[in-house]
Amino acid sequence: MLFLTKISTCQSINAYELLVTEIMSDPKPSVYLPEEEFIEIYNNSDYTIDLSQVKIQFGTKLFIPKSYELHPDSFFVFWDKEIPTLKNTGDSIKILFGDKVIHSVHYKPNMHLSKFKRNGGWSLELVDFSKPCLTNNNWISSISPSGGTPGYLNSNREKLSPYPIELKSFYPTKENQLSLFFNVPIESIETPLKHKIIDNHVLINIPKLDSNSIDSILILNMKTCYDVDFEELNLKYGFPKNPKSGDIVINELLFNPDMDGSDFIEIYNYSSNTVDLSKLSFCRRNIDAEFENAFILKASPFLLLPHEYFVICSDKLWLKEKFPRATNIIESDIPPMNNDSGNILLLTLSAEIIDEVNYKESWHFKELIKNDNISLEKINPSHTNTASSWTSASFSHNYATPGYVNSNFIQKETFTDNFVLKNKIISPNGDSYNDQLIVHYNLSNSNWKARIRVINSSGITIKTIHPNIYLGNSGFINWDGRLENKLQIKPGIYALHIGAYNSQSHEKINKKILFYVNGNLQ
Repeated sequence: MLFLTKISTCQSINAYELLVTEIMSDPKPSVYLPEEEFIEIYNNSDYTIDLSQVKIQFGTKLFIPKSYELHPDSFFVFWDKEIPTLKNTGDSIKILFGDKVIHSVHYKPNMHLSKFKRNGGWSLELVDFSKPCLTNNNWISSISPSGGTPGYLNSNREKLSPYPIELKSFYPTKENQLSLFFNVPIESIETPLKHKIIDNHVLINIPKLDSNSIDSILILNMKTCYDVDFEELNLKYGFPKNPKSGDIVINELLFNPDMDGSDFIEIYNYSSNTVDLSKLSFCRRNIDAEFENAFILKASPFLLLPHEYFVICSDKLWLKEKFPRATNIIESDIPPMNNDSGNILLLTLSAEIIDEVNYKESWHFKELIKNDNISLEKINPSHTNTASSWTSASFSHNYATPGYVNSNFIQKETFTDNFVLKNKIISPNGDSYNDQLIVHYNLSNSNWKARIRVINSSGITIKTIHPNIYLGNSGFINWDGRLENKLQIKPGIYALHIGAYNSQSHEKINKKILFYVNGNLQ
């Protein structure tokens, strides 16, 4: 209901005690309302407010209302002839009390999800008055048969789930200032450092930062216009540098999700430098090996620190539901990935290749019945992107590790022997725990080729893992326990025989390593 009485009382008005709750910027063609622009104001306080005490700013133009008494839980409508013109292309509307912003809205035509209603005659309505600082999903087209509800309850009314406060972008703007952008407007922030808040933008004065250092700040608490939990944030930062080939690696892939799921790509910063993710993109090659469409990782600057993981997925909600431990998630589109095989490139904006993977479904562990929702993990980020460097994520980690260290990660170690087994006991039963025989090799130079065989207790070769494999200086070789006849190896004691030859130095290595296959002996 509408209550209007002239008064002349000075008063103090706090944030969100007056709200803009409906906007008609394009009244033509009219549905049933007058062909006039309007905005609707709502008294969200528990006391009467004299509207002459506030100013309303439309873009850069100020409007001062006449003295009217607006009672609590009441609306007032400002029509076309009273207010500055509302731009059809969008603009900001602010209710001001002195220098204080009471409520601010930036309306845009695309808030009308219906293209039909975007053509005019329909108002935009605020859906949840308890979350007035929210714009996304909180301003939508009126569903009233008249095209709007000026002066009455909005046709769209519901309580929206509280959006968590999320950091959308952060980077040092200069050596002593850090710029942070959040997904919602920020009311207050608790941190030991001096700062300035402008809507969803926070500028923090930081200790002087040189080009090679990494520093951090602690954000103890943060508040928006509605109650929402906030976890203490220890934010690390540094000046970003342009990455070189191999600095950032593709570290995990999910290309066969369930029907409701989404592919994901995980990256890892293998370098000692900070990198801006908005300067990187994913793409694929076509059949002519040419680059296809690029998918930028982040639309705005976001820092990837040394030895940090991030996973990029188009459906963050599904990823968190399917893999509850998922963290460091960037919700963004990625190139489509075929289930059988494909390629993914990580590029700079100047098309320099930072990493490239030509994956195959056959890289998965052979004992798996199906590969749905099972990711491929790199055993160590330093390895080349060959089949032996990748394997299926383990059962113990729910078959994927998006945003954190891989379940099959093997630390690259220095050892004196040329060939060493990671585990001398294997159990290739499909549970992703010690399913494979993994051989570390560390050679003094390159140009090595090797023949690798499995020998039983009678000295008979039962499997040639590689008849003539080329080896680099160091790396891993894995075997899934399958014999020549595709049957699984039986429990017992076996030997791995390695015969290696260097075609340049003519050195030779002959090595026999015992290992045990665990299981129920027949």
